[in-house]
Parts: sequence; structure tokens; C-alpha cells
Amino acid sequence: MRVPSLSGMPEPLSQALLAVAHELRGRGAQAWLVGGAVRDLALGREPKDVDVATDALPADVERIFPHAKGVGRAFGTMLVVHDSVPVQVTTFRSERGYSDARRPDQVQFGATAAEDAARRDFTCNALFLDPLRGELFDPTGGLADLERRVLRCVGDPVERFREDGLRLLRLARFAADLDLAPDPSTLAGARASVDSIVGVSPERVLAELSAIFLRARPATALRLLHELGVIERALPGFAALELERRCAIAERAGEPLGVLEGLCVLFSFELLTPERADEPGELERRLDLLRPSRELRQGALEVGEFLRAIEHWSACPPRRSELVRAARKPSWNAAARLARAARTELGQSLGALDAALARLSDFDPCGQAPRPLLTGADLAAAGVPRGPRWGELLLAAETAQLDGELRTRDDALRWLRERAVEGR
Repeated sequence: MRVPSLSGMPEPLSQALLAVAHELRGRGAQAWLVGGAVRDLALGREPKDVDVATDALPADVERIFPHAKGVGRAFGTMLVVHDSVPVQVTTFRSERGYSDARRPDQVQFGATAAEDAARRDFTCNALFLDPLRGELFDPTGGLADLERRVLRCVGDPVERFREDGLRLLRLARFAADLDLAPDPSTLAGARASVDSIVGVSPERVLAELSAIFLRARPATALRLLHELGVIERALPGFAALELERRCAIAERAGEPLGVLEGLCVLFSFELLTPERADEPGELERRLDLLRPSRELRQGALEVGEFLRAIEHWSACPPRRSELVRAARKPSWNAAARLARAARTELGQSLGALDAALARLSDFDPCGQAPRPLLTGADLAAAGVPRGPRWGELLLAAETAQLDGELRTRDDALRWLRERAVEGR
């Protein structure tokens, strides 16, 4: 714990911050580094980005920085890029009313830094640092809370959480990642406002859960969300999915957990019972609660398939082609990692998984993606009519090649001639 200063900030960020602050000050405007960057500097962590708060109105910021872009103009946020480093410049504001439990109904610019601090979620995020003078402005006692390792809402916790239900998830993320204990009044306010999460869009919930999965102690965050009743409301049916065992698997998997792995920890039945196959569409329906991208959805489905396959390998070791094709998919590493964590947690043997990984380590990269012995031109020359059979033959030829049954091009052409005749 330390008094925040720019000495702990990466030079490209500090140089961009100082350049923007000098420009604003030169035009008579205030310029404060605010929010997470100041908090991280106080904790001895390296900030990843910079946000500047100012009394300059958005139109003034645009005049000072002609190339600035409005990324949240209605809320006073402009994006200024200095030497390829983005700096968000936001006008002091006060807010009134949150009828949709997400956005303020009224935004008033020209407020003071103290009024701007009063609208923020947690005291640790309401710290202001003057980058030119090194002075700290801490109107809500955020630095003292960090020293006490306490996470506390700014003002009335019930109001803060009802303004935006996503703050319930942010509470869990900050508590876990920063290793802070939520203040009793903050926890009470979260419990009293738990239904506000229902109005938060699935996309925002997924984005915040993704941040949890990519930071320290994701299982701690999930346990807190469960304790507060948040996760059951955000993800109906989650309570039935054996949370504690899933959290234990997440802890064994190590950090950062990763977004794909986190979704599988939340939703996959195969993680706990690999021999079980989900009913058709069951996992998709659970995933639809969060509307993930097509890539994430497909990855989660593949992880489920791999978990079942690894269970099957205990009785029937995989063929080389099966193992190589599994390892080619981006989701394979996530599946192997979760399988190891789950089987360890459940007291099951790792023999089949270790044997498969050992075999893979013996395959050189070229062996996992060898140059095909047969091509479409070979099929055409052999008189195979174009159609679905082309794909079937090429796949079968690659399988035989990966399994070592076809080693030379002459072998492959002979193999093709036999099947070309059979298919006529």
C-alpha cells in the first residue's frame, strides 16, 4: 500500500497522460487521473489504461483535441489518442434517476470533482490524482479503505446497486481480484438490491463474468455472487449445478482461468460427470442465458465432447488420428486443463489423460498436420464424381495417413483406386 504516484505507471501511459493533462491545463481546465489507475497505483499494481476527469465540456475537449472521438458523448466521454495510447477524457458530471437500472435519466455537466466522485460505485474507484502536481484528492476516503483492505460503496449502497445492477458483479470482481473484504453495509445493500441484476442485459453480464474469469480468484467471486443470491438471478437454474465443487475445480485449474474455461465451469455437466451426455440442446440453452459469441459457444460444446472422450479413453485408448484431430482444435487445451482439474478434484485417475498427453508430446508439429497424400485432383483423375463422397474419401485418407496405415503417395493412390472402383 502506498500513496499513488506516476512512478508506478508504464512510461507510454504516463507520457500520454502528462501530454493530455498539459493541454487541458494550458486551456484553463482541470485534469485529474481518476478511477482504477489511481487505485492500482495505490496498491502497487501496474495500470493498464488511463482515464482523465476534467471540468472542460465535451465540446471544449474536442476543440482542444481536434482528433478526439466521442465514445460516450452523452455521458461526457471523449477518446484522445497520444502516440498510439488511448486516453479517455470525461467531463465531471452528476447524475439523476436510473429508471432502466443502467443509465442515468439526467446527466449534468460542469459538476465539481467532489460531485463527480459521489456518482461512482466504490470508494477505491473515486480517487483523483493530479498528474502534474502529484496531489491526491480523496473525497470518499478510498485510500483509507484500501489501507484497511475494505471495499465500500460511495454513499448509500442500496442506491448504488439499484442504479446499475451490474455493480453487483463488479463488487464480486473487485473483492476477489483486489483481495478486499466488502464492508458490511455494502454487503447489506447488495442483498437488498439483488433483484436489480435481472434488468441487466446478458451481454453485459457475460462481459463482467469474462473479466472475473480473467482475473485473480474467480472462484472467490463466484462464491460471493452465490452468497448474495446474484448468480441465481442472473443465471436461472445455476443453483442446481453444484457450485462449490465447480469452484474447487476452477481453483485447481489455476489462474487466470480464461473465459472459455469459466463458461465450462459454470455450465458443463460433463465437468462433474464426464460419462453423462447432455440432452440435445441442453448446454446450448444454458449458454444462451449469456448469449456468447459463436466461437465461445462452439468452444464450450467441444470441451464437453472432449471431456466425454477423455472418460472413454480410460477403457479404449484413442487412435492417433482421433488424438491429433482433438489437439488441432483451440478448445483442446482448455478441455485437457479442466479435465485434469476435475478428475483431481473428484479423486479420479489421470492415467488416460496423461497417456494421451504423452503421446501428443511425441508428435512433431508436421506429424499433426502432415501434407496430404491425396488431393481433389487425385480423386478427379481416379474418376470419382464430385459430391459428398469427395469429402468422405479425403477425410478417410487423412485418417489412414495419421494412423500410419498410408505412408507413401503410392500407398495412397493404390488405396484410392480400390475405393474408386467400389464407389462406382
